[in-house]
Amino acid sequence: MNVLLLGETGVGKSTFINAFVNYLKFDKLDEAKKDPVVLIPVSFTLTTGDNFKEEQIKLEGAGDLYIENFENVGESVTQHCKSYVFAVKDGENRARKLRIVDTPGIGDTRGFSQDEANLQHILTFINGLSYLNAVCILLKPNNARLTAFFRSCFLQLIDMLSDSICDKIIFCFTNSRPAFYTPGNTAAPLRALLESLPSKNISFRRDNTFCFDSESFRYLVAKRQGVNFSGVEEQEYNESWVRSSKESQRLIAYISTIISTDINANKLQSMIKAQLKINLLIRPMLETMRNILRNIILWDKGSQKTSIELQPIPIKTPTAIYLKCPRGYFPLGGLWCKLDSLHMFTNNKCKTCDYDVSDHYVVDYDLQYKISDDLSNKSKKDLEEILDNLCQKSAEFRHFLLGSSCNPETDEFLVGFDRMIKEEEEACNKNNPHELNRKLIEALQQLKEKYENKNEEMPRRKQSIELADIYEKITNVSEYKMIASQINAIHEWHKEMIKYYQHEVAN
Repeated sequence: MNVLLLGETGVGKSTFINAFVNYLKFDKLDEAKKDPVVLIPVSFTLTTGDNFKEEQIKLEGAGDLYIENFENVGESVTQHCKSYVFAVKDGENRARKLRIVDTPGIGDTRGFSQDEANLQHILTFINGLSYLNAVCILLKPNNARLTAFFRSCFLQLIDMLSDSICDKIIFCFTNSRPAFYTPGNTAAPLRALLESLPSKNISFRRDNTFCFDSESFRYLVAKRQGVNFSGVEEQEYNESWVRSSKESQRLIAYISTIISTDINANKLQSMIKAQLKINLLIRPMLETMRNILRNIILWDKGSQKTSIELQPIPIKTPTAIYLKCPRGYFPLGGLWCKLDSLHMFTNNKCKTCDYDVSDHYVVDYDLQYKISDDLSNKSKKDLEEILDNLCQKSAEFRHFLLGSSCNPETDEFLVGFDRMIKEEEEACNKNNPHELNRKLIEALQQLKEKYENKNEEMPRRKQSIELADIYEKITNVSEYKMIASQINAIHEWHKEMIKYYQHEVAN
C-alpha cells in the first residue's frame, strides 16, 4: 500500500511518522519508554518545571537517508521525498506492507518558487512509483486560513492523477489534543477550499478524517534524554498515546478498504505528466543535438565511417555537476569531449566541493562517449533532418511549457544551449588542437539562433494545446536511439532513487 503524505511546512509530518512507527511496534506507552523508535532526526525545545526551564531535545534518526534541515526556521525540514516501509495488519488481520512517502513541506519561507520546485519534485517522485493507493493530507486543527498554494496542490494532484484520486484522499490532523481530538478551526476553511475545486468528489467526513496527537512521542524522546515529568503530565501523555494509537489502527483499516483499485500514474495522460516528461527530455534532446553536430563535423572532415556514440550510465546515488569546478576532457575523433565529473551528495551537502548545493545542478545519468566504426545507415542529410526536427520540437515543447506551467520564466532549452557553448569554449581554451571544437561552437551558436527564431514563430498568446498532440510529439522524440538510451538511464535512476531514499522499518 503506497500512501503519499502532504502537508504545510511545520505541520509535523516527520514527527507523525516517528510517532506512527511506535504506535505500530508497542501496545503501551510504558513498553515504548524502554527503547522508542526514532526513524527521523528529532529537534525541539521543551519547557519543564515551575521555572519554565527550556530543554533542547535532539536525537538522531535510525537510518542514513536523512537530509533534514533544522537550522533554518520556516524552511521545510524534509528536503527530499523519502519512503518508510512498515509491516502492518489490515482490518481483516492480513499481513501487508505499507509505504508512507514523506515529502518536503508546502509553504516554505524561501517563497513560491521553492514551493513550486518542491511540488514538481513530489510529482516526479510519485510518477516513479508503480501505483498509489492514497494521499494523506496533514493539517493542524487551529489553522483558520489555508494558503492559495495549498489549493494549487489539490489541483495539480487531480490533474496528474485524475478524479480517481479524489476518493482516496485522507485528512489527518496533528497536535489535535487542544482541539479535543477534532479538526477544530481548520474544518471551515478546509470545506470552503474543497467546495472551490472544480472536482466536487473529495469528501471530508468522519471515516476519512483522523485526529492524532504526537506529544506522547516527544515525551518518549525527552524521557530518553533524562527529562522528568510530573504525575499529571505522565497521565496526559499516556492518554495521548492511547487515543493516537487507536486512531493509527483505524487509519490502516481505512486505507485497506480503499486499495481495491490502484492509481497508476504512468498509465494516465495529463498536462502535469506532459510537463514532467518534457522536463526529463530537455537534457537528452540537447546532448543529442550536440552529438549530431559532432558527427556532421566528422562527416565533413571525411570520417563517414566513424561516429561518436553517447553512452549514458545510470547513477545509483544523488549526484550533481558544478560548472565552476574543473572537469576533465578527452579526445575522440579529433574532438575534445567534456566529462561530467559528478559530485556526490549526502545530507544535502556536496562531498566533492565546498560550494553551496544551490550552485549545482542535479543530473540523473553520467554521460560518456565512445567511437563507433560501424557504418552508419544515416547520411548527412538524415542527421540534418533529425537535428531540424529536434530543434523544432524543442521550440514546441517550450511553447507548451509556457502555456501550461505555473512558473515558466526560465527557458531551460536556452540555458542548455548557453551551457554547451560555454563548455566548448572552455575545451578550446584548455586543449590543442581544437579546430573541430571551434567548428562545434559555431554550429551550436547557429542552432541556438535557429531555436530562438522558431520560438518567435510560435503563437505569441497562450492557447490550449491538444494533450494527445503533445504526447505524440513526446513519443516521436523519445524514439530516437540516442535519446531513448538516455531516457532509459533516467528511468533506472528514478528506480534507484526510490530505493536509496527508502527505509525498511524493522518489526
